[in-house]
Amino acid sequence: MRNPLKLVIITVLLLVTVVLTLVTGTFSLSPGDLLDLIMGRAGADVNLVFYEFRMPRVIITILCGAALALSGLILQVISRNPLADPGIIGVNAGSGFGVVLFLMFVSVGGSNNLYALPVMSFIAGLITVLLVFVLSFVRGSFNSNMFILIGIAVAMGVTGFLYVFTSTFDDRQMTMLNQYLAGNIWGDTWAFVVVILPYILVVSVFAWMKINEMAMLNLEDDTLRGLGMNVNVEKVLLIICAAMLSSVAVSVAGAISFIGLIAPHIARLLFKVEMKFVFIGTLGIGALLLSVSDLIGKLLLAPLIIPAGIVVALIGGPYFIYLLMTARKV
Repeated sequence: MRNPLKLVIITVLLLVTVVLTLVTGTFSLSPGDLLDLIMGRAGADVNLVFYEFRMPRVIITILCGAALALSGLILQVISRNPLADPGIIGVNAGSGFGVVLFLMFVSVGGSNNLYALPVMSFIAGLITVLLVFVLSFVRGSFNSNMFILIGIAVAMGVTGFLYVFTSTFDDRQMTMLNQYLAGNIWGDTWAFVVVILPYILVVSVFAWMKINEMAMLNLEDDTLRGLGMNVNVEKVLLIICAAMLSSVAVSVAGAISFIGLIAPHIARLLFKVEMKFVFIGTLGIGALLLSVSDLIGKLLLAPLIIPAGIVVALIGGPYFIYLLMTARKV
């Protein structure tokens, strides 16, 4: 099967998932309601559910899934390790610690505080990854393997501090933190769409401009230097892109793991070594995985909603074990 056709199939699956997400839920929409929406004659309740509740959540889910997937692809390319994932290098732990600090020092009530919480989460996640990055330089040269190992160590340390501070939390604070840690997509309003859409687009376009460098990074560093590439600079720029993408995604979607691990791996299985197709396929598969997980979480035990992060973990955990068992063949 040709690569363009594979991309079409991924796109169709994503569109089907989006439609199902928009029409299902506590307030189900019928085909007649969809026709009324298209014709502009839908009632106020249908417009409210479709445009104010479901549409922004669908867009946020697509954006965050794509951002986490692309972040994972960049990290795997840089480290030459198919098991690299944004959660492994401390993004989730750092962002979670930012949430803890927010809940400790800022009131959890009020709409303004609600929008400030993802900002705190984003800043903490980005600082954590940058710290890991700085510590990964050995004798003036960036060490990819050290980056992964230090990321794991920092993530464990930050997680430890996170649980120490939560010992003083009340029930309301613990509820909000648990929603974040479970991967509950809380930034599901148009305000969040307006904020993160241009941000993710700009960083993704910049990463696309580095597509040739990403394709070459499977070669040894000495070989790349011989070809005239400034390896450290390119890795620095790409890691900053990965950190920014994953930090902003988890700041509004919660601590979602495995998207950055699974999506790039599936994309490489489908598109082999053609980096341009792997890049685009990773974005589509990441968006599809998180969208499907959100849909399953909404329908599986309806009216009870399972956070998308839990569904992703149920899918990603066995897949991660599979990758570990077949690592010698990857």
